[in-house]
Parts: sequence; C-alpha cells; structure tokens
Amino acid sequence: MITATTHLDRSEVFTFAWSIARQELWSRRLPSSQLRNLFRDALRKAWAEMKRRAAIAAKRAAQALRPSATICADIQNLENRTTLGHKGIDQLADLRTAYHAARQREADEQAHAEMEAKRKMIAAARGRFVSVTFTKKDGSERQMRIQPATLKHHLKGDKASESARRAAQTRAECHPHLMPVWDAEARAPRSVNLATISRIAVDGYVYEFRH
Repeated sequence: MITATTHLDRSEVFTFAWSIARQELWSRRLPSSQLRNLFRDALRKAWAEMKRRAAIAAKRAAQALRPSATICADIQNLENRTTLGHKGIDQLADLRTAYHAARQREADEQAHAEMEAKRKMIAAARGRFVSVTFTKKDGSERQMRIQPATLKHHLKGDKASESARRAAQTRAECHPHLMPVWDAEARAPRSVNLATISRIAVDGYVYEFRH
C-alpha cells in the first residue's frame, strides 16, 4: 500500500518548514533571533502540509490507473447531480484530471503495444524480405526493403568493445521506437521508426497501421 509518507523528501520538508518560519517571523514582526524558536512549530505544519499534498498526489495517481471509460462514467454521474457542494466540485476536478491522465496512459500503452507488434512482425521474417513504409523526420514517406536476419552478420555483438555495447544499450533505452534493420537495397544498416510505420508487407500479406 502506498502511503503519503512514502513520497516525502526530508530536505524538502525542512526547506518548507524554514520558509514557514520566516513567513511567521515577518508577519509577526519578530526579531530574527526568534527564527529558531518558530522552527519547531513550522516543522510540524510543514510535515502536515506535505503529507496532505502527497496523499492528494497518491489518490490522483491511483485514479489515473483506472480505465478512462470508468472515470468518464463517474464524471457524468457527478455532472448530472442537481447540486455538488464544495466536496463534489473538488471531486469533479480530481476526476477530470484523472481522466486526462488515464487517456494519455492508455494511448501510450496502445502505441507501445503496436510498436512491439511491428517489431516482432519484422523480426519474424528472419531471412525473408520485408517491405516497410514509414515517415521520415522531414515528413516525407519512404519505403525500405529489409532483410532482418542479415543485420546480425554486420554487427560485432559480443566482440564489440565495452564502450560500444554501452552506447548501443543507451541508444536502445533512449530511443525504444527505433529498430535497427538491414537495408537490402543500400546494403547497409539503418534504423526505422516503428511509431511512424504505416505499412508492412511480408510473405504476400500487407498490414496497414494508422499513425
């Protein structure tokens, strides 16, 4: 179970407490020598406020993990009420925030699943040829004839230096949408953007994607 205290940073709490103490010192027109005396009460207030904020953030995060359709139904239920009150208004605002977060999460998950499906489809061809159509950075469309299995014969793999392996791993982590392939016509290694692939033709079958 996630609790509010799990997400609290002690340095942030102490910084917040000092700002509360300074504000109290200024508002009460006290001498600066009284700042440390105000800190204990300020620290208690800072912990309480940071816990409250963390609890709200945890609640919103948990809401965003729910299906967007379910959140939308809850929003409609509240909007159809005759009166809401302050609690209902706050709840409606939280639900709308959660709805947009859930929609974004679902879109990201769908895009990731589609990219992985494309990756597997291309890799499964092995020594056979695959024709892919994708959009380049400049917005132009390009078609590439790929032979997946050939690429491994042009990579050093375990024979590569440690720095080269680290660089390859970093590229894969930073750019998961890029797939290294072997361009059969250029006879050179290339990368295709899985996110912008609109068409894959392999073994006489054609698969089209929206992007």
